[in-house]
Amino acid sequence: MDTDLVTRAGAGRVARRLALIPLLALAACDMDLLSVETPGQVAADDLRNPALVNLLVDSAISDLECAWNQYVAGSAALSDEYIASSGNLALRDWTTRRTLSTDVSFGQGGCGGAVFPMYTPLHTARFQTANIYDKLASPDFAEIPNRASLQATMRAYGGFALTALGEGFCEMTIPTEEGVPGPLLQPNQVLEAAERHFTQAIELAQQAGNDDIRNLALVGRARARLNLGNFSGVVADAAQVQAGYRKVATRDGSAGRRVNYNFERFSAPDGFRQNASVAPNFRELTIAADGRPTEGAGVPDPRVEVVFANRNGTDGVTPHFINTKHTSQSAPVVIASYREAQLFLAEAHIRGGAVEQGVDILNTRRAELGLPEITYAPSQAEAVALVLEERRREFFVEGGHRFNDMLRFRGTPHEIPFLGEPGSIHPDGVDHTGYAYGTMTCFPLPDVERAGNPNL
Repeated sequence: MDTDLVTRAGAGRVARRLALIPLLALAACDMDLLSVETPGQVAADDLRNPALVNLLVDSAISDLECAWNQYVAGSAALSDEYIASSGNLALRDWTTRRTLSTDVSFGQGGCGGAVFPMYTPLHTARFQTANIYDKLASPDFAEIPNRASLQATMRAYGGFALTALGEGFCEMTIPTEEGVPGPLLQPNQVLEAAERHFTQAIELAQQAGNDDIRNLALVGRARARLNLGNFSGVVADAAQVQAGYRKVATRDGSAGRRVNYNFERFSAPDGFRQNASVAPNFRELTIAADGRPTEGAGVPDPRVEVVFANRNGTDGVTPHFINTKHTSQSAPVVIASYREAQLFLAEAHIRGGAVEQGVDILNTRRAELGLPEITYAPSQAEAVALVLEERRREFFVEGGHRFNDMLRFRGTPHEIPFLGEPGSIHPDGVDHTGYAYGTMTCFPLPDVERAGNPNL
């Protein structure tokens, strides 16, 4: 079977059809849409048509934006940023770390599906960007004037799909040849693949003069390198990111795959959507006069604005607190930003021994926000803890960063406990309603993948 017709989203049995027909139909503005007979498949030859190149690229970007949106919301639910407030068992299981590898929605659900479908959407974005990159490299597309720029775009967006698959999952499989089941990989192996994608994107974007995608890939590679412990590489990349840079996944609320999941699942005022409440440890965060992070006493930290919604969650008993970063279905979802690059840079300096240089970066951001600067001299260990605290505030329910930090520092002196574990706000293994937490930390490889992949 031609993989142009059915995309092999995972290495096993996970698959989805390309959804290009609605886009092609919209292009025919003067047609009577009700009279159009939509074919069941898009012919492979049509997908090799250079005239459709922008449509193909936009389709792949849309896949990554949807997958990233769901990854960000799902990882926030699994981190310590939210507590359960849902009467829906599946959603309660997400916020109490009880989602299993057998969960069909998690492993096989598509973009815009129930709860937080993740595995298939991320692999779909990974496949689509790689597939279109390969098409652009073929002789059929040789005459496209902006080919290098489009290839850079595909490699950069594909790098973020790999980043999520490497950061969030306990283990992973990536095919070495599309359509052929791949080997079992550890997270760092997937992140190394992400780094290679970003490197190619940077080189192609420089060749094409595409500063937007070059900045996107620099942030992505700095993120991958931070995960891999390459601090000098982080410094080299993050220092080049343009001040004020920001790339988002656009949202518009027009369809399930186009809504902001952080809003739709946790904050929307209508229906049964109040499925998690901002955790108490993220309410009333402040900064003391000497710059030390505090809670409840000091200067309010504007990076973590939390408000009481004047209602209980859908469980009927949990007071519902919401974030103000995601206030509608159409609120954009950040993929990469200068702010991220600066905190990558600060951590890399501090962990590399240049503590004062890292703290200076933190103080620059504090000054922009009108917050008290850090006036004491932290030790290296104190500075690492400080940069982690800055990240939890700066990237509250954004980018999967809190979840990633919880996994990166697990088993170290800077370990951040998951809810239900000793040291968390629920240290005894049960939540505020008496519901028992599970043992899930990272996302499990779905059973459907294991069943369909002979290498596993």
